[in-house]
Amino acid sequence: MSRPIALFILGHAGTGKSFLTDYFVKQQRLERQCWCVMDKDAVAENWTGPLLHALGQNPNDRDSPFFKEHVRDLQYLSTLRIARDQLDIGLNVVLPGPWNRELASSALFSTGELGFPAAARLCHVWLELPQAVRKERIIKRGDIRDQWKLDHWDAYFGALKRPPAVEDGRVPTLDASLPIAEQARMLEELVKSSS
Repeated sequence: MSRPIALFILGHAGTGKSFLTDYFVKQQRLERQCWCVMDKDAVAENWTGPLLHALGQNPNDRDSPFFKEHVRDLQYLSTLRIARDQLDIGLNVVLPGPWNRELASSALFSTGELGFPAAARLCHVWLELPQAVRKERIIKRGDIRDQWKLDHWDAYFGALKRPPAVEDGRVPTLDASLPIAEQARMLEELVKSSS
């Protein structure tokens, strides 16, 4: 049996992480390859809003300093914990999301620090897209959880940086303005080359 893969599809908001994930997984199913999608928004959505509300905060907040200090890590840890169980039974998992802290600390490159089985293979890709396109996509999707970003766009966007692991080549980049079929093809080649 081959080693299970943990594929991290990374990038800032609006780069198309979830869209690429969905397309890629559907294409993989056609080739009889099974992936479990571990989207931290889906994993944590039922409890994040109520927790924020109980803490006296806006239940739709996903970007403020308060959220990042008190709730953000719980979402990510919950996602990693469930992903671990899937990898333990031999399933491949794809984890779309920013994963900024884990990327900055290099935890994203260590199965041990992620709590994953040692046999798991880690694969990463960073989606690149111009700021104007990202903002347009964020507005178009109309998700109330993005309101803080839009209300504080200059501060939000000004704080975004290309991670050192992307700059130094540890994480390859993918042009998210390419047609989705081309992105998925390139992603499949990246996954195959990581084995």
